Amino acid sequence: MTIQTGSEIAPLVLDAPAIAELQSALEKVESGRGVLVRLADLMGGAVGQAARLGLRGIGMAPGLQAKLKGIAETAISRAFEVAIVGMHAPDAVPLTRDSAPAWRAPAVQAAVTVSGAVGGFAGLAGLVPDVTFTTLTIMREIARIAREEGEDLSTPESRRACLEVFALRAFPVGATDEESELGYFSARAMLRGRPVVMLVSEVASHYGLGLSRKLAVQMMPVAGALCGASLNAAFLAHYRALARAHFTIRRLEREHGPEVRRTAESLRAGMTGAAF
Repeated sequence: MTIQTGSEIAPLVLDAPAIAELQSALEKVESGRGVLVRLADLMGGAVGQAARLGLRGIGMAPGLQAKLKGIAETAISRAFEVAIVGMHAPDAVPLTRDSAPAWRAPAVQAAVTVSGAVGGFAGLAGLVPDVTFTTLTIMREIARIAREEGEDLSTPESRRACLEVFALRAFPVGATDEESELGYFSARAMLRGRPVVMLVSEVASHYGLGLSRKLAVQMMPVAGALCGASLNAAFLAHYRALARAHFTIRRLEREHGPEVRRTAESLRAGMTGAAF
């Protein structure tokens, strides 16, 4: 069955492959919550109990938190302007999931890992260069995934969608934050229509929260470089997965219209605790 949408005809019901893609994407969005806390658990043997306490029991001064948000806002603003350079040119070669050379993903991961190690070793002095480089790299990866999923990065909407990836699932601080966290579709609805300047500020609040935990772990003696490297790798993997899910859902919405959200609501019953 189909529905008429202007000059286009969109399917009313998703087929089985589309439903499988949607469910996989929604699961990736859901599994992205608390990635830094879970990473600390995995690193327990290497970093010790202090890392876990540092992540869960952090008590940063308000002045430092505001400074971190400012650093995040500056890094995101610069990355937003630079990351898509060359990706939306008229003669740009279309990207597909298989178009990137095999060495590219490991090379990008190695670069942010080294940046995190150097930043962790340098402490506060290395924070700004590390955050700037890592944020630009992450934004470039997000833009590349967007193009692979058919986004036209010459349009303001697609560029805004790249920014949205940073705000779609904030790292939870505790149970109350997790319970009040916006669902995927609700968060997108709230972000829609905001001026880019306001969107960057909103994104920086979420991104800065992750940076505060990153900084807390990196400031531990001896283990700072190891933590910085590991957390940068986790940031990159997290935002890659979230971007893939986000732009997969947007592609499905272009193909199937509002039925995508209705199908997501139907799938909610099978995903415990999900709020789309």
